[in-house]
Amino acid sequence: MENSLNETLLALAGYCVATSVTPGPNNMILAASGATFGVRRTVPNILGIVAGFGSLLLLAGIGGEALMRAVPILEPILKYAGVAYMLYLSWKIGTAGRPEAGSRAAPLTFLQAAAFQFINPKGLAMALSVHAIYRMPVLGEVGSILTVTGMFLVVGMPWTLVWVLFGQAMGRWLRDDRRLRLFNGALGLATAASALLLLV
Repeated sequence: MENSLNETLLALAGYCVATSVTPGPNNMILAASGATFGVRRTVPNILGIVAGFGSLLLLAGIGGEALMRAVPILEPILKYAGVAYMLYLSWKIGTAGRPEAGSRAAPLTFLQAAAFQFINPKGLAMALSVHAIYRMPVLGEVGSILTVTGMFLVVGMPWTLVWVLFGQAMGRWLRDDRRLRLFNGALGLATAASALLLLV
């Protein structure tokens, strides 16, 4: 029984790393923010992702799957709302230049990043499936939900910082405004592509 639990925890840890470090809406946004605004100004965005996705995981574990089955129209509504918002964000990322002094340009706030998790199609799919895939009956229902959520926050979420640091490193290299616009444009297109791929 203990071996089975350890194997499940190990598999879950690998899943958390794989889904957190691979490209996705959050990571594209974080890379663009790191390139444009730097790490310090992107911290509220990172914390918003952690709080929002952690809350989403808890709610999905408590009854998200049952809610989706009870109200089938909810899934397509959230999916299309998420894709629409991702397309809006991809335009904002793609058209972002270097913020000038006195400019109102700013990275996502804590609340904006947290709220986005509830319409992020990739995050929703992950949150609704992970509890079923890595259920740990030996821990009880509450223990299993808390373990899955905690694993994502402890093992997965720190990898988001890698994308911010990558963006910041690129930002140093992209001191030329034209290069920065091209870089942000590429990230914007990648975000839009990932949004459209989620539709199919």
